[in-house]
Amino acid sequence: MTQLSYQYAYIIACLILLIFWLFIFLKRKDLRKEMIWASLAGLPFGFIDWFLVPVYWHPESLFDLIKKYGVGIESFVFFFAMAGIAAVAYEFTEKRKIKRIGRSKKLHLLPFFLALVSFLILTIASPEKAVYNLMASGAIGTFLIIFFRRDLLEQILGSAFIFSFFYFVALFLVGRIFNGVIESFYNLSSIWGIFIAGVPLEEILVAFFAGAFWSCAYEYAKSYQER
Repeated sequence: MTQLSYQYAYIIACLILLIFWLFIFLKRKDLRKEMIWASLAGLPFGFIDWFLVPVYWHPESLFDLIKKYGVGIESFVFFFAMAGIAAVAYEFTEKRKIKRIGRSKKLHLLPFFLALVSFLILTIASPEKAVYNLMASGAIGTFLIIFFRRDLLEQILGSAFIFSFFYFVALFLVGRIFNGVIESFYNLSSIWGIFIAGVPLEEILVAFFAGAFWSCAYEYAKSYQER
């Protein structure tokens, strides 16, 4: 593959996730509201790439936006698709539905605020460990949600594993389509160097904690539970 070809690797990974997103969206009408809410809530987090580039990775992007600004179109497409899939992955695979358990219309956002603040604090303290800070902040937000809503534990774990699988498949396919893209995009000297079928372990763990955190975002924020 030529260097120019790599410009499409990141967006193709995002498009694979969007195919998963669209499949679930079309298949389960009852999950559409939750998916859209989670995807729109996740969209602004595309700015996280600004902290990851170039210390963790330096991917090629459409119009060279990541090289110029640290974030690109792909950054936001990824978080849109990721949040929507993770939010409903467990309900979709287990054929579950949700119902409101509280009458209050107030949004409960403390775990989301603390997760974001913890990421910023950790990254300011150790910018070279931004991807590990992202994992830690996801874990902090998830544990806080579990503390308040232990009934969501099964859903959280289920979604974390399911989304990790979806994400692994997307990266595995991209790695096969664009030979050598992993070596080109990632700072191999700055990561653990552990790969599963060519996919960095860090990526799988980020997907796990992101899946865990976003799996219950809607239920926690709007007082829903599965039934």
